[in-house]
Amino acid sequence: MEINERNQLAAIAKILVRNGHDKVLNEPLIELLQSGQNTVRPDLFSFAEKWLKATSPKALAELWEEFKILLSLHPDLGFVVIEGTHIADIPSFYAEINRVYMADESWQIGSLDGFDDLLYGGFGKVQDAKKQTIIWKDIAYSKTALGLTTSVAYYQEKLAANSPFNHTYFQQKLADLQAGKVQTYFDIVAEIIQSHPKIDWIY
Repeated sequence: MEINERNQLAAIAKILVRNGHDKVLNEPLIELLQSGQNTVRPDLFSFAEKWLKATSPKALAELWEEFKILLSLHPDLGFVVIEGTHIADIPSFYAEINRVYMADESWQIGSLDGFDDLLYGGFGKVQDAKKQTIIWKDIAYSKTALGLTTSVAYYQEKLAANSPFNHTYFQQKLADLQAGKVQTYFDIVAEIIQSHPKIDWIY
């Protein structure tokens, strides 16, 4: 039953993050309602019942907020929601990752290697889930925020006079980036997510 619940929640997430028509929500809501009749998660049933009864057009902004709360109450199902509009630069990317994953931990993620380690599991909010799904809302904002301008600034910081990093290496990285030959910071984040086969990515 848990697999079916995950499937229907994932279907709802895809519609909401991709700005699908609210009537398309009826099918996964019906499936969630049916799977929730004998579930140990009665709030899934109540959520589906409420929004099936809502007249069209549904208040999708309100539905989205309730949906996020619903997912947060069941971390064992393995869903996390990243709000793309919270990300304006690299520090705010990690602030969002820590808000989503690390609220109950005594330390924070602050590097690409740390983000990669997080997705392997063993710590963070959904560490006990058999399957993980990242739901990234408004990803276009994040892609722009972590795009070329931010990436150039990132490499320029590595080249500061007091920087301990290998200047020759990062000078080449910067030149390649400006020539369109290497990935932006967002591209690297995306590659890390895609390198984890047990993680689904909805955006």
